[in-house]
Amino acid sequence: MGLLKVFIFIVVITLQSFVVGDIHVDIYNGLKNNNSKALSQHFATTLSLSINKEESVYSKFQAELLLSDFFRMNKTVELKQVQKVSGNSISKHLIYNLKTAKKSYRVFVKLIDNRGEFNISELRIE
Repeated sequence: MGLLKVFIFIVVITLQSFVVGDIHVDIYNGLKNNNSKALSQHFATTLSLSINKEESVYSKFQAELLLSDFFRMNKTVELKQVQKVSGNSISKHLIYNLKTAKKSYRVFVKLIDNRGEFNISELRIE
């Protein structure tokens, strides 16, 4: 019975890494392609959004609209993932450098585990 528990644990961890891996790709592509709709699919029900130091907690829909406005005025020219940190089993952090024609930004993304699925709980563009 102990071997079965170990096997199940390994399978669950492996599956979670695929889920987290997929969300990393989606976030990267959403930022690179100025696609707020793609990013919002991974938003938690409410999330902390900060753009140019204007920070508040928004619903998924509100955050998508604000992010869409940001992308409309700031087209991504270059995107580099700087850091991927697995804080613990319930939260992860991603940091990107996002370059536009006007300015360069640091993008911080916090992911939280919501019943086995990771969602974006915080997004900062500074």
